Amino acid sequence: MNVRAKVSSKGQVVIPKQIREDLGIVDGTEIEFVPQGKGFYVQAVEDFDPRYPKVPAGAFMKHVVRIDRPFPTDEEIDRAMLAEAARRFDATRR
Repeated sequence: MNVRAKVSSKGQVVIPKQIREDLGIVDGTEIEFVPQGKGFYVQAVEDFDPRYPKVPAGAFMKHVVRIDRPFPTDEEIDRAMLAEAARRFDATRR
């Protein structure tokens, strides 16, 4: 598939929609131009931090905590936090 685009006076090129979709390029995606022969190819740069390797969704989901009741509301969380803070404060005053 050959697609043409013009370079603007600022050196900018609009990547056609079909190519953006095929490459997974969205707003804010960093791309790199890799020389190849007399031209180049474009690829999306993957932000890879070796401290956080990519894992399959199944491996990630096995660590998700599941509860058998509705998640507490913000008010319930606030009450629990205040009760715990009061308990700890009272414990230090004894």
